[in-house]
Amino acid sequence: MPHHFDDPEEGLARETSHPRFVALATDDFYYDLADDFSPFGSDDGSDTLSLLEDWYRDGGKNGKVASFLKEMLADWDFGVPKSMHRVDADVREKWLAKEDMHETYLQSECRARVATAFGQLKITGEVDPAMRDEALAAIACQLALNERARTHHPAWPHADENEARLTSMRAVLSAL
Repeated sequence: MPHHFDDPEEGLARETSHPRFVALATDDFYYDLADDFSPFGSDDGSDTLSLLEDWYRDGGKNGKVASFLKEMLADWDFGVPKSMHRVDADVREKWLAKEDMHETYLQSECRARVATAFGQLKITGEVDPAMRDEALAAIACQLALNERARTHHPAWPHADENEARLTSMRAVLSAL
C-alpha cells in the first residue's frame, strides 16, 4: 500500500494525503500549518508529522507507531510522568502546580500524540488502535487544559476555537 507524503516545496495538502484522511478531515484547518490548534499547525505537530514521514520512509510500519511516539517523546525528554495525559484532574492539577512549564510540556506531549495519530491516518489511511486510544486520551486532556485555561485566564480569546478544533479531531478519531 503506497504511503502519502507531502511535497516539501508545496507543504501540507489534500492532494498529497491519503484519500481516507481527506474524506474524514474535511475542515480546512487540518491542512493549515499556521493554525496552532490543528494537528500539524503547532511546532510540536509539525515536527511530529515530519519525523513520522521520515520514520515511514525508513521502513516504519503500521502496528509499530506507538514505538515511534515513545522514542520521539523520550528524545524530547520533557519529564512528563508516564500517562499524565490519562490521570484524573486532581493528580494532574497537583503536578501542573509544581512548575510553570509543566502545562507547556504536557500540551506538547498531547499535541504529539494527536499529530502521530492524524499523521498515520494522513500517510497510510489507517490508525493503529493503540495510537487512536492515545490520541483520544490526549484530546480529553487538552479539553481539560482548555477548561483550566478558561478559569485561570478568562480573557483568553482563543478558548472557543481551541475547543472546537479538539472536538472536531475527537469526532474524526471516534469515527474510525
